[in-house]
Amino acid sequence: MSWGAWIVGVLGVLTALLVPFAPVLADETTVTWPQAGEQPAPTTAFFVPYAPAEVTVEIPCEVVRTAQGADPPTTVVSSALPGQSAKGFEVAGTAEDLRVLVGGREIHRAPLPEGACDVRLETTPERSVLSVGGEQVADSTAHVREISVFTTDLSPADADGMSVQARTSTWFDSVPTTAKLWLIGVQLALAAAALTWMVLSDRRRGVFRARPRRNRGPRPRWPRACVDAVVVAALTAWAVLGPRTPDDGFTEGIVRNALETGAFTNYYRWENAAEAPFMLVLNLVSPLVAMEADPLTMRVPSTVAALLTWLLISRGILPVVLPRHARLWWVRVVTAASLLAWWMPFNLGVRPEPFVALGVTVALTCLVRGSVRERTPCLTLLGLGGLAAGLTIAVNPVGVTALAPVLLLAPTFWRALRNSATDGQRPAIAAWGTLTLIGCLGAVGVVAMFADQSLHGALRATDMHSFYGPNVSWFQEISRYEYLLGFDRAVPEQGGMGRRLPVLSTLALLACAVLLLARGAGRLPGMRSSFVPVGAFALGLVVLWLTPSKWSHYFGALAGLGATALTTAVVLVCVAARHWSRDRVVLGVGAFGAGAAVLAASLSFSGENEWFLYSSFGVPRDDGPFRPFNSPLFWALLVAVTLAVPLLPRLRAAVSARSVLARMPALVASTTMILTVVVLLVSFAVAPSRMWGSYSVGGQNVAHLTGTSCGIVDRLVTTRDAPDGVLQPVFGADELDGFVPEGGYPSTSPAPAPVGTGSAEYLWGSIDGDTRTTGNMTSRWFELDDVGARQELALSVAGRTGDGNRLALEFGTSDGDNAPQPVGERVLDDAYKDSDERPTYPTQREVEDRPQDNPAWRTLYVSSDEVPEEADRVRVRAVDATTDSGGWLATTGPRLRDIRPVQQFLQDRESVYVDWSMVWDAPCVRRSPEVGHGLAEAPRTLLLPPDRLGFSGDAAFVRGAGGSFAPMDEVGTRTTIPTRLQGVEDKPEYEDWGELVTVSYPIQRDAYDTRTSRDRQWGWEGARPPLGYSAE
Repeated sequence: MSWGAWIVGVLGVLTALLVPFAPVLADETTVTWPQAGEQPAPTTAFFVPYAPAEVTVEIPCEVVRTAQGADPPTTVVSSALPGQSAKGFEVAGTAEDLRVLVGGREIHRAPLPEGACDVRLETTPERSVLSVGGEQVADSTAHVREISVFTTDLSPADADGMSVQARTSTWFDSVPTTAKLWLIGVQLALAAAALTWMVLSDRRRGVFRARPRRNRGPRPRWPRACVDAVVVAALTAWAVLGPRTPDDGFTEGIVRNALETGAFTNYYRWENAAEAPFMLVLNLVSPLVAMEADPLTMRVPSTVAALLTWLLISRGILPVVLPRHARLWWVRVVTAASLLAWWMPFNLGVRPEPFVALGVTVALTCLVRGSVRERTPCLTLLGLGGLAAGLTIAVNPVGVTALAPVLLLAPTFWRALRNSATDGQRPAIAAWGTLTLIGCLGAVGVVAMFADQSLHGALRATDMHSFYGPNVSWFQEISRYEYLLGFDRAVPEQGGMGRRLPVLSTLALLACAVLLLARGAGRLPGMRSSFVPVGAFALGLVVLWLTPSKWSHYFGALAGLGATALTTAVVLVCVAARHWSRDRVVLGVGAFGAGAAVLAASLSFSGENEWFLYSSFGVPRDDGPFRPFNSPLFWALLVAVTLAVPLLPRLRAAVSARSVLARMPALVASTTMILTVVVLLVSFAVAPSRMWGSYSVGGQNVAHLTGTSCGIVDRLVTTRDAPDGVLQPVFGADELDGFVPEGGYPSTSPAPAPVGTGSAEYLWGSIDGDTRTTGNMTSRWFELDDVGARQELALSVAGRTGDGNRLALEFGTSDGDNAPQPVGERVLDDAYKDSDERPTYPTQREVEDRPQDNPAWRTLYVSSDEVPEEADRVRVRAVDATTDSGGWLATTGPRLRDIRPVQQFLQDRESVYVDWSMVWDAPCVRRSPEVGHGLAEAPRTLLLPPDRLGFSGDAAFVRGAGGSFAPMDEVGTRTTIPTRLQGVEDKPEYEDWGELVTVSYPIQRDAYDTRTSRDRQWGWEGARPPLGYSAE
């Protein structure tokens, strides 16, 4: 290895390390209020990050004196609405004093001076300086911590001349300078030179020279082709039918916003912090998002990654670590089942795990094949392995799992590098020289991390992610397994059946493999390298401890290692059983492994078939275990039957019970993997048919294949009350026995509208002083005009509608002056929707099916096609026949509601905020409020997920999570539009789809000017940590 190689390698590493420090052109955005040519008027101004970099407030003396003369005390200018915590700035005048607050601290309170009294407030990260006339006050502890609005109590004319200028915090808005681009180009050129050097070195040493293949005898190719076809078919079907992953929408939402703002910032939370330095996946999917690709197309990259991983494992890794067994048909079947079982639950979509899994598999393939012949190592493959490891680490923090094969094979790796020395070279010097070249290639990962981001921006992003979390310490790794084995209602998919199976089964076989290798199984024929996949997977689990997030979906990064380790362990167990079937240790391992595999299978199938959000719609067993596979007795019986097979007279000579026992862990694990794949594919194949007429993820993707689809939005309708829709009485009088007009319900359950108005214009309830009373009622006849095809007849009800009580709409036809003639009735009963009507799992006791106890007011309806054609009258009939505390019943009179598609409602909206969890379920809703340049557009329409998503569905509006739209609820008022998901009338568990919300503001929206300029900065330069964050 010449000195030239040393120079190339060292320079390549050094230039990569310089990239984060290289200069960038940083954007600086300044907000000015009021707008040019306008007088000051209150407006929203959502600063994100919350704290601005600088603020300057200028108030002319005459404006201050106008405020001082007002009564009561007057806000001259403030960054928060009256009555809210002033963590920003506020200047207020009273009859005696001028009061100035900054960051919740009062920095000035004194009478106005005689003569000049212009007020100027300047705040920076270092201090706040207030000038009043000729006097000046400085405070180094007061900082503007947030800005939500610019507001004043003064009229526009009285406030004329006042202004606010605020520079936003835009640490993440930068582009590389020409110098940085040259530095990146030099590093990539050096990396290319390093790879070329290794290729030429391999050619000189004859590494690429063809070697004669061992004659293994003729083998049919059709088994391999069949297994390949099954893998391709399964992955293709899964791409169409499979579930969402938790952050598919999160990723696309970030990229959509970045296409408008130019920066890959978080958009939803963490104060819009950048995803730096881990942005490779975002760059990968950006072209697809720019093309407005549908969710099915967005799954193509991860599916391609799965196919490449399959090829690498089956053609690259296993032929080296299992040279005598990799081509056997049953080994290929086990490999395919293992990879599918690992890949399908974790790695479909645009989360980073599938790409990390591919990168780790590439690194393992290159290192294994590059060092398989220690005397003539392939330096090119070793270099490519280093490149793969570097780029994998740049994908996500979980990419550190790429170090697992590097650490495991380090001794072999080092010996191979020493053996690469040619005549006249010292082995150690040659090894170190080659190592610098590999380091040069691996350092490309640093370039990928910082090509479009400065060191300062990446550090600030890391600080903000750490501050808001999750940032879990290494010693809390157990929480990952708690998620995996738990039943957390907020994140049920983290412990679902599909995720448990590959992890637990692989751990069970891993224990067997370790025990056999300790016994010396590595000396068995073809097992010399079997420690590699087993050790790499074990080290991968250890390296996961270092990652700051402990969700179970990060196991997906180990999909390639896990499938390879599981296959190797199965083969190792079988080979040991063949050669050592009489060895007591091997038999003990077989018995132990069989028990572990049975326990793993039982625990796995005890999990619910639960998936993220709408992905569970229509999936069987999403609320309970997969019986009978969840029973250890089932698997024990299967083991017993298998052990009894050798006892059959015809098989005694061919198979021994000892051999079967030794193989039992492999048999149980292989069966479990195959069963897992079948269960998952069948579950999602039947989901669209079970949800026919409503919404399912698979149904949406099938629609993408045949045309266009707006996902769940296609099946949503608004159900707002029709104008003048309350029906009016035309005949008879109310017949009340135990029911009370305009009352009869608890005060803790307020009516849907003020009694006597709107939907509560006519109202009756059965609480007549005591909930134990009973009664019945028949209302007057109401006039019923034609119910249109896009209308329905509705009642608001509270209390118990069934389980002993009864509520119905009776229809009739008018008969002149005589009483209408009844023509039919429709019973309204929602007791079947109670949670105790469905099984509770898991539970420590039997959950009784109790009578309905629902004091909340809700709406029940009769669709237009259920109304008798001849009916022109309708009345309400109710019976309260139950006497327990929840047995009362209250109802309003009937009214008409208009049914309109939600998509039609959204078409006229300027922009619509779609929660991250729903972006792929509403793919046609693409115009979202912009978040960038340190500001967030105030949203007016929201599509929000169901309540069961918990805090995660509200995070964008919560300051405690760094929500980008946190000021919205502080300034605006939400109004929920009544909606319904069609086709789930008989499936109440899917009824709660989410919310459609409009937001109104008492002031103008975003009425300010912005100006953006660029400033050249070194990579380490930038504003200090966010004001009001952790700087003090």
